Amino acid sequence: MERLEAFASRLIEGWSARLFGAKLQPVQIAKRVIRAMEAHQTISLSKTFVPNSYVVSLSPSDFAEFDQYRRSLEQDLSEAVLGAARDRNYTLLAYPTVEIERDEDLPPGDMRVSCALVDASGDEVAPDAKTLGAVESGHTMVLDREKLLREKPRAPKAAITVREGDDRRDIVLGSEPLAIGRDPQNDITLDDRRVSRKHAEIRLRLGRYTLYDLQSTNGTYVNGRRVAEVVLSDGDRLSIGGVELQFRATE
Repeated sequence: MERLEAFASRLIEGWSARLFGAKLQPVQIAKRVIRAMEAHQTISLSKTFVPNSYVVSLSPSDFAEFDQYRRSLEQDLSEAVLGAARDRNYTLLAYPTVEIERDEDLPPGDMRVSCALVDASGDEVAPDAKTLGAVESGHTMVLDREKLLREKPRAPKAAITVREGDDRRDIVLGSEPLAIGRDPQNDITLDDRRVSRKHAEIRLRLGRYTLYDLQSTNGTYVNGRRVAEVVLSDGDRLSIGGVELQFRATE
């Protein structure tokens, strides 16, 4: 019955937004993320584990509404997940993260939430009692807000190698997004007229690094194929303008 009510609620929210042109509000996103948390509980020996890595997909128009303050909203949503988990006595494997992405197939007012259990090393954990039982027996998972805020998850060890002519440099990837483009404010600045000012971005998503093309003029290529979004694997070659980059998993 609870699942049926949640489904009906999502359906009504989506239709009301489309019929009346109401703008999507941050509180609606927070409610949907918390619903996803509640719907994906895994009960282990003495704890109830819930996902701590979330991806919220929005329509292009809704994404554009939030884009200017997306990073701040993602942090607020992470705090909301942490607070909701604490109120419900749920256990998180690591500090929760929420990422907002654009989905061309979604209509305005609608959204989709994906979630996963990701440990402190950035690896996805199978959501079953056996796996989490082993985790629980070896670690004391205390849902302490201040502790979790201090101990944010470590990202998988990886780096981007940038080659421009004879020059080569390595940039270590972390939990924060890595911006690539011609604008000097990017983390990787490429001095090439074929590169857009904000060309691409690499983000940690569900424990793996994902490359996003930011609607660049000349496109982003991985192993010779133009991509809009792709999960990166060790050895992948990225072509942006006339510059070649390589993704390397260092662990």
